[in-house]
Amino acid sequence: MPTALRVLLLAFGLAPVSLAPGTTSSIPSSITPAAVAARKTVAVLTFDNNTGKSDYDHLGKGMAAMMTTDLAAVNDIQLLERERLADVTKEIDQQRSRYFDSTTAVKVGRLSGAQYIVIGSIAAVDPQMRIDTRIIRVETGAIVKTANVTGKEEKFFDLQKKLARQLVKDLDIALTPEDEARLDARQEANRVDDLDAVVKLSNAMSMADAGDYGGATLKIAPVVAKYPNSTFVKITADEIKKRAAQSSKEKAKNGINTGINKLIKRKWPPAN
Repeated sequence: MPTALRVLLLAFGLAPVSLAPGTTSSIPSSITPAAVAARKTVAVLTFDNNTGKSDYDHLGKGMAAMMTTDLAAVNDIQLLERERLADVTKEIDQQRSRYFDSTTAVKVGRLSGAQYIVIGSIAAVDPQMRIDTRIIRVETGAIVKTANVTGKEEKFFDLQKKLARQLVKDLDIALTPEDEARLDARQEANRVDDLDAVVKLSNAMSMADAGDYGGATLKIAPVVAKYPNSTFVKITADEIKKRAAQSSKEKAKNGINTGINKLIKRKWPPAN
């Protein structure tokens, strides 16, 4: 499987290489076990929507997924699966709120095994957009770095690219020329220049997470048509299709089991 495909699957909790419970990343054959052990384990949580625009309520999920795929190109970073993070947030009942404060982020980090948690927010004052991030060291609960980027909304993709690179720097990771080239290639492969397309993609992810695969498919269809060469878009669409197929199989299986149980009860009613 191509490296780009493996890393993008990571954003949906399906990366094929597992380094530790709940953590994944693609590992080049040149990386030694000692280097793997020295990696910094990072979890990127859904960004908060501070724009005041309800249309952007799910944008933070897409933003986190894009940041995850970017950071996974860096050998010294080990990313936690989105699926694992979803399980943890359910465990602490975070689903009742869209927002992650520092205290909640630390809880997520401790339960998931992350060393560092990245939380962030998106704010906008037309035509400008600002994206803020905070890196929290789980062991101490301290905010070790903050960063932000500001620019026009239509430059959202470039803002996200810039912020991803700043996060790498803030994690005290020095990129080699090879790392730089790999990160450049990863970000270009994921390119989606249109903010509206990113919003639709993010909404589709949320619909799929809620089990509305039909709605998710309809929502992402125009994005696939507009960005047929974006690896990130293609993998997102394929993942929605795969999860929809799995859901259909499970429903069919449950339906068969229910039918069998009803038949058994009719044929052999419980004794009085």
